[in-house]
Amino acid sequence: MTDALLELARMSRASAEAASASASVDRVGPSPRGIGELSLDHVSVTFGKVRALSDVSVKARPGEALMLVGPNGAGKSTLIHVLLGLVRPDSGTLALDGKRIHVDRAFKEHLGYLPEAIAFSENLTGLQVLRFFARARSVGKARVHAVLARVGLTGAAKRKVLGYSRGMRQRLGLAIAILAEPPLLVLDEPTGGLDQEGLEVLFGVLAEWRAKGRLVIVATHDLTLLERRVDQVCVLRSGSRVVMDTPQALRAAAGLPVRVTFTTAGETADLEAALERWREGSFETFPGRIVVHVPPDRLMELMDLRSEHAAAIDGLRVEEPGMDEVYEHLLVTNAAAGAPNEGGTT
Repeated sequence: MTDALLELARMSRASAEAASASASVDRVGPSPRGIGELSLDHVSVTFGKVRALSDVSVKARPGEALMLVGPNGAGKSTLIHVLLGLVRPDSGTLALDGKRIHVDRAFKEHLGYLPEAIAFSENLTGLQVLRFFARARSVGKARVHAVLARVGLTGAAKRKVLGYSRGMRQRLGLAIAILAEPPLLVLDEPTGGLDQEGLEVLFGVLAEWRAKGRLVIVATHDLTLLERRVDQVCVLRSGSRVVMDTPQALRAAAGLPVRVTFTTAGETADLEAALERWREGSFETFPGRIVVHVPPDRLMELMDLRSEHAAAIDGLRVEEPGMDEVYEHLLVTNAAAGAPNEGGTT
């Protein structure tokens, strides 16, 4: 198993007492009921001559899911490792509700983690693996079976992990992460290997954690799959924060064209001529349809054109640019500017 998972597995009820005995006046841990506003402020990390993180700040509030995105080497995993206590930053602080904390055992007991690369003892069954973590986290048997059912592994519970597919192993890792119902859930590339059924399990967990006022931090390359299931997106590049805001705000800031597809019937020459004269967007014609790429602030004008030529149009579909397109635009714009953009919310 991964070092981080084993570190979490070593936790027990005694960890809270140990943390309490070593607490100082400027430290505060999560309450038994949940976790407050979490912020990493001006965090920098170096590995030798490599600057893995440079003055990065992020903030997440109860009931929110924060998505970390960026190319390989952007600093996503390093930021997560700081949060897990596996990496100590050169500078910067971690705070809950504005009060500085340290990543000690008391904090970690309120955290669930799914690593990007997950491995298990393959001669154990899924049930045995989950029971191992349950004993370490003082979780009862009923919860073990409930979680197995939650991730769809009840039927495979007594099979050895050796015979699990990649997606089943990912589900087992997710089961471990949510086993103790932690108020802070950290997921590193959680969609890897999941089929549609597995994705629905993941989406359900994200919805449940948000609905219950908990926090989720997820690092991923699958922006399109998760963009409608998170509240904030933090874009990282080369260890720096490019921008952080809601998906809607980032899409608006990018100003990328909206794709409007008109399903056509009959003669379309007048409609095409009107689009040529309009000049506010580009369009392509295909048998039975016209696809228009229009700036967001000109969309209503296009709808007016549609009303004027209603006889030629059977229907329409409006598609906003995907978050993957927005992400690429932000990275290119940032690279052209030559400096990190610390705009957006923090």
